[in-house]
Amino acid sequence: MDQGSLKHVAAFTDVFGKVAAVVFAKDGDGHYLFVNAAFEQLCGRPASAIVGRSDADLFPPDIAEAFSRNDARVMREACAMEFDETAQIGSERHVYAALKFPAFDDAGEVCGVWGVANDVTQRHRNELALRDAALAVSGAGSDRVFQELTRYLATILGTDFALIGELLPGEPRRVRTIGMYGDGAYQENMEYLLSQTPCRTVVGQCFRCYAEHVEAHFPTDSQLAALGLESYAGYPLGDGRGQPIGVIAVLSRQPLRDAAMVESVMKIFAVRVEAEIERRRAEQALRVSEASYRAIFEASEDAIFVHDPDTGAILDANPKACSAYGYSYDEIRAVSVDALCSGEPPYTGEEARYLIAAARRSGRPLQLEWHRRNKDGSLHWDELVLKMAQIAGQPRLLAVTREITARKEAEAQRERLEEQLRQAQKMEAIGHLAGGIAHDFNNLLTGILGYVVLAIEREQARPDPVLDRYLEQARTSCNRARDLIRQMLTFSRGQRGEPRPLRLAALVRESLALMRPSLPATVEIVTDLDDDAPTVLADAVQIEQVLLNLCINARDAMDGLGTLRLAVRPVHAVDECCASCHQPVRGDFVELAVGDDGGGIAADVLARMFEPFFSTKGVGHGSGMGLAVVHGIVHEQHGHIVVESGAEPGSRFRILLPPLCGAAADAAAPAEPALPEARLHGRVLLVDDDETVLGFMAELLRHWGIEVLACGGGLSAARQLEDHADAFDALLTDHLMPGLTGLELARLAHVRRPDLPVLLYSGNTTTLPATELAAAGVAAVLDKPVDPARLFASLAAHLRSG
Repeated sequence: MDQGSLKHVAAFTDVFGKVAAVVFAKDGDGHYLFVNAAFEQLCGRPASAIVGRSDADLFPPDIAEAFSRNDARVMREACAMEFDETAQIGSERHVYAALKFPAFDDAGEVCGVWGVANDVTQRHRNELALRDAALAVSGAGSDRVFQELTRYLATILGTDFALIGELLPGEPRRVRTIGMYGDGAYQENMEYLLSQTPCRTVVGQCFRCYAEHVEAHFPTDSQLAALGLESYAGYPLGDGRGQPIGVIAVLSRQPLRDAAMVESVMKIFAVRVEAEIERRRAEQALRVSEASYRAIFEASEDAIFVHDPDTGAILDANPKACSAYGYSYDEIRAVSVDALCSGEPPYTGEEARYLIAAARRSGRPLQLEWHRRNKDGSLHWDELVLKMAQIAGQPRLLAVTREITARKEAEAQRERLEEQLRQAQKMEAIGHLAGGIAHDFNNLLTGILGYVVLAIEREQARPDPVLDRYLEQARTSCNRARDLIRQMLTFSRGQRGEPRPLRLAALVRESLALMRPSLPATVEIVTDLDDDAPTVLADAVQIEQVLLNLCINARDAMDGLGTLRLAVRPVHAVDECCASCHQPVRGDFVELAVGDDGGGIAADVLARMFEPFFSTKGVGHGSGMGLAVVHGIVHEQHGHIVVESGAEPGSRFRILLPPLCGAAADAAAPAEPALPEARLHGRVLLVDDDETVLGFMAELLRHWGIEVLACGGGLSAARQLEDHADAFDALLTDHLMPGLTGLELARLAHVRRPDLPVLLYSGNTTTLPATELAAAGVAAVLDKPVDPARLFASLAAHLRSG
């Protein structure tokens, strides 16, 4: 035993020794260090026979175990706690309200327990007895429960009167009795003002007891004197939110001697009365709510179904549900949940039953979109809310639906338009990129091709078969590069073809004759060409390019073995979708179809195959520009591309071009001029911002005998024209240059010298308006890369030859 603890305990002996409450102290092992006189009386032993002993030495095992358990909890949690504990006194067991708190040593550690306990046996017995009485009357009929409670209350407390009063709704200072017993009989209920009675000190406040002379405290209450009442006690009634709802009171012609016991009894009765009043109010609110629910249910513009949450069966439906789904009331109650689902996963009966079960389990509302089927088989979209509710006291599942078919269609249309916009923006951005690359490459190719042509001319003077073959191969490669640039420009819409009326069937036949050698013999070609199909307005070379690209792709898709199907026919499109621009396609068209029986096209490839440089072929097997060029050419002709793949083996590209209305003459393609052999005489101002192109062009002109002044930009050329405009026989200039464009330089030259011939070359000549060219005095416009033969012919028209 801790002697230091005993020393501290001894200091409190004089303080607690004669206190009426039981006071004690124990060390950490449960041995008593101090007990007061009340504890000695409890145990029937002197302190000397208690100190140093444990509960197990002094009390029966069950009591000792309970004491030790409570002590351990106080020391473990290191805080004061209250307990109802039982102790043996003679042959009886008494109940004590014990307050136990931890004792601390000098180091702040818990070293024991202090306890103070009061005997509450009588009060405890009263509460138990009265609680049993309250439970007994709880089985009384609902119409008489308040009367019976007042009779029990008056009987137990031995009073002459007992009443239960409820505050009138909207009149918080007025009370109506709902149960009253007096002088051995039930009394008629009545109303009274709180201000004139003792109840005014109780309602919304606390328990009050006027043990005697109550009339003196409330002289204006005439009933007190008339009935000869001496005492009054009242207990406030409140609802679950703590708001006052009434009072329970007793009155007697004798004084009330035990106010504490009266309060305990009335507290128990008050709990029962409050519960009954709340129950009745809830029932009344439920009746009002159900009436309101029915009115709302019938008038709602949303379709509402009431389901059995266990089986999913439809128990009720409002008029809107019947009209929206096309059923009569009796019919809709008989249909299964499956009949109201579209049947397309996940909108199936099985999924509907799963959602009903999920809503039942969670108890929380579920909100989702649902695809339903009406009685007539039509499909509609609904916004659906599933929510559990109590209806007529039974758990039910409410399904509230609102049709959103129009909204879904609008959203789908918006998504299609957004996708079209994104696709258009992407293709436009890629087109600008391709156009920029083509412009730069054009400048490089102008020099390469030009020098190759010069080399060929020089080689012809001293023939060398091997060198001749090398140079022809180089020129062929340059021409292929030129064609690639034109494809890029076609995609970016920087270069347009020369459209003329075409018969697609005849064009396909002519193209096949040229194309057949590039296709393996293991590829069978099947054609279905309608010669009576309407004429279209398109560039023949570009359409041949489209056909070639599609046929090559078909060949590769079949790995060189299969059937290639070509067709030309008039068609009427209904709700088709363009695979490259994603716009809807409707109306009359002439269709050029290319089909194969290869492996089809994967979904991820379908989404990207019209992008430039995108290819599923290996390195060295295609530039990735084929379908991008097809996209540019077809849409330049106001056409569309429909791709069919997946439903059957292979794939089918359908080029849809608008038919030409009215008569038009075929435009003959200009013949390619031959390489120049004569020489030219004159002085030319040559302008280009690219050094390579400028150097080649100057050398080419000098090779033809022309005197050249080369300027590396429009600004330096403008200064030459300002000072020496009469010194030149022609102006040959690039168009796109920083500082001053070729067209702006031509305008300046035209002002300074109107008769000066201006020749303009550009990689994008179709963007130059003819009216502006004429106003600036431009005599000829050439495409880049500049073809030497065409350049010679254009210069020969304005310079001396010989």
